[in-house]
Amino acid sequence: MIATLIIVYVAIVLVLFKVLRIKPTAYIIAAMIVAGVFMIGGVVVVWTQSAPITDKMVTSQYVVQLVPYVKGQVKAIHAQANQRMKKGDLLLEIDPAPYQYTVNQVEAQLAASKANVMQAEAALATAKTAIPNAQAILAKAKAADELAKTQEQIALNIQRADRAAISQLNVAKAAQERQEADAAVQQAEAGLAQAQASAQQAAAALQTAQSNVPTIEAQLDDARFNLAQCKMMAPGDGYVTNWQVQIGTMLVPLPLAPAGTFVNVSDTAVAAVFPQNWLSNVEPGDDVEMVLNPYPGRLFLGKVDYVIPATGGGQFTPSGTIPNAAKIGSDGLYAVRINFSDDAVARKLSLGSGGSAAIYTQKGKATHVISKVTIRMKKWLLYVIPSVEKPAS
Repeated sequence: MIATLIIVYVAIVLVLFKVLRIKPTAYIIAAMIVAGVFMIGGVVVVWTQSAPITDKMVTSQYVVQLVPYVKGQVKAIHAQANQRMKKGDLLLEIDPAPYQYTVNQVEAQLAASKANVMQAEAALATAKTAIPNAQAILAKAKAADELAKTQEQIALNIQRADRAAISQLNVAKAAQERQEADAAVQQAEAGLAQAQASAQQAAAALQTAQSNVPTIEAQLDDARFNLAQCKMMAPGDGYVTNWQVQIGTMLVPLPLAPAGTFVNVSDTAVAAVFPQNWLSNVEPGDDVEMVLNPYPGRLFLGKVDYVIPATGGGQFTPSGTIPNAAKIGSDGLYAVRINFSDDAVARKLSLGSGGSAAIYTQKGKATHVISKVTIRMKKWLLYVIPSVEKPAS
């Protein structure tokens, strides 16, 4: 469209000065120049504010470092480099033997702990049963003691009334029986106290045995979790790149030594940068057309997700050094996140693909054709023009 305006402008100048033979004066030439600047410049201003286009864009995907949770030797590798995987697919296996041994050991401890609980419950039940028996023995002993006391008192009363009515031997015998009954009561009380103490001890032992079970169960859960971590699963849909392991490699749970890099293709988007003053009319949901360098001849559609209203040039890292004023500045660019309209297409795209993007705002729709023609020209020119950015001079 700009080229068309230039052609129209040149044609008007030729008609005025060649056909109509208007004498070129300084004022006429200045007027023609100003008219050309306003005609072409005005369209350019409206165009850049209504349908901004950029060659600074890249496809972005989340990258996950495959760091193992447990330590061990690699037993098997199931994922090939750059092979598409589904979320939850098995990537590699670490030798599970040490962790299986731990699971077996803790399972045996848990079984023994539960057996201790059952034994403690049986002991408590037995101890509780002994209490009623001891109480019955004590009641019987008290009744016999009361009877012995009564018989002794009767014998003493008879002796006081008439010494000849009862022999001294019978009185002594009644006293002896009463003393034996008293001793039996004391023994029964001691037996009841012992039964109650045994029940309390059995209850405490049961509580201790029961408290050990959750602790061992937690240890078992931890051991089983570690065993499960011997299988490294795909964190999402994507592929592994940069494998750093072979069978027999020792892996350790350190972020500085990942097993490989996993590219998650389930959230593929585009990051494009534009001059800040070109984004004044851009809103989330605006239509986007994109051309990607690895795919000449194809046009991709998308929507603006959001504009990132910040740039790293304004970020200062806390340090003991005063910022150098000569180095403070901004490149005048903002980043825009763009989502593809078709997720199925987005999942098949490669990470880090460059290209061009044009955003169509709700303003100045008449100028959108400039970006539409430009983006389609770029689409076909990719067949012959290398998509390599020139190094900065």
